[in-house]
Amino acid sequence: MGTEMPPVDGQLPSLELPVVDEVLAAALCAQGEAGVRALGLLRDAARILSCTGLERPSEIAESCLRGAADALLSLPGAPVTVGLKSAATALLDAVHALDVPPATAPPAHAVQRVREAVEVLRGQLRRPGGYHRARAAGIAERLMGVALGGAQERALDVWGEVYGKTSGTLHGAGAGPARAAALYRQVLSAARELLVPLPGRAARVLELAELADPGEEQARELAGWADPRATAYFFRSGPAPAWLDILQEHAGHLLLADEPTGTWPAAPFLEHLAATAPDTARPWLAAHAEQVAAAGPGALDALLRLALAGALTPAGVRSLLPHITGPARPGARVGHGGFARRLAARWARTLPRAARDGDWLVVAEELLKDAVDAEHASHQALQAAGERAHRPARRGGQPRPGGCRTRRGAGRPGAGGGDRPTERRPSARPWCGRSAAGAGGDRHEDGECALVHPPCHLGPVLFPRHTVEVVDQLPGSGAQFRQVAGAPVDVHQR
Repeated sequence: MGTEMPPVDGQLPSLELPVVDEVLAAALCAQGEAGVRALGLLRDAARILSCTGLERPSEIAESCLRGAADALLSLPGAPVTVGLKSAATALLDAVHALDVPPATAPPAHAVQRVREAVEVLRGQLRRPGGYHRARAAGIAERLMGVALGGAQERALDVWGEVYGKTSGTLHGAGAGPARAAALYRQVLSAARELLVPLPGRAARVLELAELADPGEEQARELAGWADPRATAYFFRSGPAPAWLDILQEHAGHLLLADEPTGTWPAAPFLEHLAATAPDTARPWLAAHAEQVAAAGPGALDALLRLALAGALTPAGVRSLLPHITGPARPGARVGHGGFARRLAARWARTLPRAARDGDWLVVAEELLKDAVDAEHASHQALQAAGERAHRPARRGGQPRPGGCRTRRGAGRPGAGGGDRPTERRPSARPWCGRSAAGAGGDRHEDGECALVHPPCHLGPVLFPRHTVEVVDQLPGSGAQFRQVAGAPVDVHQR
């Protein structure tokens, strides 16, 4: 039996439905034929839900909504992605390829293929709607020109929900007016977030940011935004302190750092609270700082800036030490980890003496130990590089005094050349012939590099030629550069 409510005097119960406004209509039409089709189906759904004379208006309206969703998810940019059906097909294919005689062990690569297919299918079952979510994400990234974060992909789950419910209606499940109206609102809102450019939604962003007493409905609206720029704009607009508790209760993931991108969009909001309502920000930061820092260097740096502003206690900074002194992540920018160390050192140096406790002492000790260890590792790397640069090249034989090099087999009977005398071979690179006298003594260079000999405990160091040329412009012909810990520095050909 269907769930359709009978009309009252030929009419459905009163439903307050939003209409497709001019901004959304223009955004839909801008997408071409598919957008125009979706616009017509959305308007038809609204008319059907509020018209008279139809026996199953809700089911007809959901059919229109399904068609509108199909049209929008077929826009350019939708990728070819894995869904539940394709994941199940891939698993069946992998199992079929595993078919071997009973007494024969299956190949390792075939077993691995089955395991991978199982993991893909398990992911689809754990979080349904991935196929439609991925299609919507591809369209959004094409239109917005930015990569989506975890919060935006979560907002796009609405497409899978709408598609699943309307598909059930098409395949025989009943539908009631309340559900059909709710689905209509969902599709309308999702289409707006997907297609309307940010300037068309900026007024609403500012309107929400100015609310002094937001509620659950506003928090869920914010969680439905599919444009990361809108979310960042909201948090940079100085929302009221009441937003912290409302978001924590109904959309807590928006306050946390985004792990896929390593960013923390809510950081400006917490910085604003630290300056205007510190008693509101401190408890939340104390409970979530370590979770935020795990997202990446950008989030960690934002936390340390909050610590410099006094929003984190010494115990909170101490909890961040594994992320501050830990090894750099794969793919991280060179030297970026040192910025967190400098921020932490600045915090330890500038914290008022009255606030320094045992946790502060642990942070200071760990930073000092980390600096010493880093210096020692740098010294070892420098020594190893110098030894490699100073090691004579082996090209066809051992080097001999005076630059002579014995060819392989030369001077041995029957070695292709008989008892021929030793041959002198020119150096692989000609001497540039330039020598300079000064604090570093004579120096010879080739066309690209120069070899600098610091004191014996460091070993030689290879410097790019442009570095040496820049040093030559220093006062005193670079005497400061050629003196390392008071010892002379010689520059030779590589």
